[in-house]
Amino acid sequence: MTFPADYENKVLCADCLEVMKDIPDNSIDLVLTDPPYGINYWSNRSDAHELIQNDKLSDWFDILPEMFKQFKRILTPLGCCCCCCGGGGKTPVTAIMTLELIKHLHLIQTLVWDKQTIGLGWRYRPSYENILIASKDKDNYNFYDNSKKCSNIIRCGNVIPQANDHPTVKPIKLMKKLILIHSNPGDLICDPFAGSGTTLVAAKDLGRRFIGIDIKQDYVDICNKRLNAVHPKLEGIIWKSKLILSYVEELVYGAVL
Repeated sequence: MTFPADYENKVLCADCLEVMKDIPDNSIDLVLTDPPYGINYWSNRSDAHELIQNDKLSDWFDILPEMFKQFKRILTPLGCCCCCCGGGGKTPVTAIMTLELIKHLHLIQTLVWDKQTIGLGWRYRPSYENILIASKDKDNYNFYDNSKKCSNIIRCGNVIPQANDHPTVKPIKLMKKLILIHSNPGDLICDPFAGSGTTLVAAKDLGRRFIGIDIKQDYVDICNKRLNAVHPKLEGIIWKSKLILSYVEELVYGAVL
């Protein structure tokens, strides 16, 4: 395979740790991904009643060091990594992932994604997830939200998986927000654990190039189906309008101060 022709704007069915070895150094502007959490997750909310691959804690300890090593290598000097890592529960997922991440990258922030729904269970039912934001450079990194209102809590409704969905599908709104904060149109975004393709769809909607990787062909097929339905020109107009409104809001906010 030749980079970028065989990688860009495609979804590859493969082991991401192997594929990333072939991606050149300093070539990815943003890694935005939702890897397995090491909790042997099983969902009863969709027809896909199966365990997520490589989601045992023992698998995770093997995956994390190489994963972050590759993220650091492929990111541009100012590139960022946004990595979902679960929330709460008996396995300290966020702590484990953070301790490994800081061996390779600089931690910018630990976000809290408020799902605005209550999860399954009956004691301390889960209602949030964490997202680790990291960079290659400690102080200089791509950050494009100038509103002065960028909080470390993101309130965004969760997606309840439907029949044949990926069991941990993320909302488009969440991924678009992170893409807008940490990338520009035309930038190259990589999701090594693409799942059903939410990051890739968000990237295409917003005029970014993308590389998706997933180990399961069924999910690659779902990604491609969703991507084929995206019409980025229309989405680009909508999001450009939102950015203009945000800029006007910032001017008004500054005037008030």
